[in-house]
Amino acid sequence: MLRSSRYTLMLWALRDLQRHPAGALLTAAALASLTFVLATALLLPRALSQTAASALQHAPDLVVRRVTTGGWTPMPERAAVAAARQVIGIVRAQPRIWGTAGTVVGPVTVWALSAGDGPTEPHNGLPDRIAPGEAWIGAGLADHCRDDRLRLEAADGLTVTVAGMLERRSALVSHDLVLLTPTDARRVLGLAAGQVSDLALSVFHPDEADALRSELAASFPWPVRVTTRREAMGQYQATLARRGGLFTLVCIPAVLALGLIVAGAVQQRLGRSGEVGLLRALGWTTTDVIRLQLWRALWLGLPAVVCGAVLAAGIVFWPGIEWPGALLLGWNRSPPPLYLNTAGAGFWLLEIALVVLVPYLAAVLAAAVKGAATAPRDLMQGGWR
Repeated sequence: MLRSSRYTLMLWALRDLQRHPAGALLTAAALASLTFVLATALLLPRALSQTAASALQHAPDLVVRRVTTGGWTPMPERAAVAAARQVIGIVRAQPRIWGTAGTVVGPVTVWALSAGDGPTEPHNGLPDRIAPGEAWIGAGLADHCRDDRLRLEAADGLTVTVAGMLERRSALVSHDLVLLTPTDARRVLGLAAGQVSDLALSVFHPDEADALRSELAASFPWPVRVTTRREAMGQYQATLARRGGLFTLVCIPAVLALGLIVAGAVQQRLGRSGEVGLLRALGWTTTDVIRLQLWRALWLGLPAVVCGAVLAAGIVFWPGIEWPGALLLGWNRSPPPLYLNTAGAGFWLLEIALVVLVPYLAAVLAAAVKGAATAPRDLMQGGWR
């Protein structure tokens, strides 16, 4: 009976893989590719959803917009603020001026920087102030400004001087953003003095925001639409889930590929039954044969799965990646550089690695047990017939 140590079996299994390098490399490449595809398809939508949720955590508790039969319409600032403050539980009402304007590179979001939007948390990266005729722009517009000038066209046209650029790390929400003074923003968007686009409200108890919607709607002298932060997060995540679902369709052929790899592993082990029979005839125990097969599978599968997972994590979480913007966010030009949230990524990668590795090891173990339970003579006759 062969009493080999674990270390000896590990080295034996590694040397045995070198006897069939082509098959080993093909199997390892298939396992690595499968892990890479599955991990990328599952990590990207989750990371985007988490990043969006983190950004929306700093959004207002409630947003009030005035609506008519034709859709959105501006509201008078003083009357709107006074109506909102009548509701018990509203601790802050911030008027906002924003809208869409055209540029040489396409539509952009124009936003008026008010006194309440200073550079403190959660508005890191915003300027202290903007002078009339100046603008701060997102990273997506930096390469398209000629001589630091930008022409905006909406209800009225305005050419502004670019005074600075917003942080690239905030590109998910500021990539096509143009910050102006309230006066310049009103001119571009066609708002009269004293008019605002909507109201951002802060609630004393954020969990009670939903309960205040009906009371808020009744406090205004015109029809309004009230949106909660939870509702906005749900809409955004639903959009990401819908687009990410198309991306995860690649998991279907990937699962089929996993079945083919498992079947190939079983066939390979059964096809080499003559070697197992020879080892049994030379005194190897059933346990030794099974351990050898498992060590061989681990030497092959574990590095391949780890490499696939590391490559997937790199392509998804590398700082400043741009390809998800074109694939999932619908950007046709200069997609925003993304800095995705990595929370929980290690657990997701471990799950995906186990999904790939466990069926492969189970197939190898099943073939090894079958071979170890067969008489050595039958194995040698079947393997070299």
